[in-house]
Amino acid sequence: MNIRIPAAILAASAILAFGGAAAAAEPAASASTVTGISSLMNPAISVNALFLGETSADDDGHDANRIGLQEAEMQFTSVVDPFWIADLVVAYHQEIGHDHGEEEADAHDETAFATDIEVARIRARSLPAGLGLVLGKDYLPFGKHVPLHTHQFAFVRAPVAVRSFLGDHGLTEVGARAEATVPLPWYSEFAAYAVNGDAEIFDAHDRDLAWGARWTQTWDLASTATLELGGSLLHGPGAHHEDEPAGGLGVYGVDLTYKWISGARSHGPAVVWTSELILPDPEHAEGDPLGWYTHLQARVHRNWWAGFGAGQAVDVSGARGRLRGEEVETLATWNEYRANLTFAPSEYSALRAEISQLDQDGGDADDLRFSLQWNFTIGSHPAHLY
Repeated sequence: MNIRIPAAILAASAILAFGGAAAAAEPAASASTVTGISSLMNPAISVNALFLGETSADDDGHDANRIGLQEAEMQFTSVVDPFWIADLVVAYHQEIGHDHGEEEADAHDETAFATDIEVARIRARSLPAGLGLVLGKDYLPFGKHVPLHTHQFAFVRAPVAVRSFLGDHGLTEVGARAEATVPLPWYSEFAAYAVNGDAEIFDAHDRDLAWGARWTQTWDLASTATLELGGSLLHGPGAHHEDEPAGGLGVYGVDLTYKWISGARSHGPAVVWTSELILPDPEHAEGDPLGWYTHLQARVHRNWWAGFGAGQAVDVSGARGRLRGEEVETLATWNEYRANLTFAPSEYSALRAEISQLDQDGGDADDLRFSLQWNFTIGSHPAHLY
């Protein structure tokens, strides 16, 4: 039996085959969407989710004994044009210790969540003479801890000194920052900025803007070890408190970071030791506020890190309002001790077990807490800070 295939079908098949071959031969660089815009213009997207389970031996409130989402963060990064790179970070994070209103006065404590645009900035590309320019909303470059995202923390939460004097959730501000490398025999970088002063430590309503600077020096002690010394300055309008007159707020900081990694093998022993001193100088303040912390992290096995930390916040005004959801009428001194063990098989996931002790000098607000934290990152995530 003879089977005849119509000429039209043969012609159509030939056209489709030729078109497919031509498409396959087209260079990948011209990858376009149906709109005609190159897919290479799409931003790099990453998502990080951070979960936390914890229980307290001294606090039976719901916020201190729970399992839930600590923070979720989505980041977009893209080249805008030959002159700018843009970054956008949107975070959904918990806020502990909020006032839920009279209708919930008899209910157990609840953890509130907030959605924030933490970063919305553009960075200049290829400026001459080692100069840099950042415009928009960004973390202020104060010290070592403030510029970190939550999933980059060495411990479950920021140090008590940072939370007490620089705010609960970092210092993110809208403004402009200029950066420059300083021509010295070692690596030196200087940054100066002016911002609107919207952070919780400021009161910028109808007042001056906030401004600051940071200068870092980095030395290579050996081929596998570095030492970084940083100094930070921040000045702006002080926040109003019920029983305190407002005035200017100055904050000064010094930080030191030592890093060593074994050059003998990949994922070998490593040590990171960071210490920071924070000196707030609010106008009309009582006492002598001061904060410090020291963190030691050591890679004890291929994917295992052990961490130890201690810190203190001295003469804190209203410290319990920031730390435990209550206000105190007198100055307080807080002491903090922490230890953890982290399993980090890659830079995209980590599982951490931690024990921490927070106590108030002369008070009854001690808090011994056990935490289990886990996180993952998917997508193209930018490199972390040094």
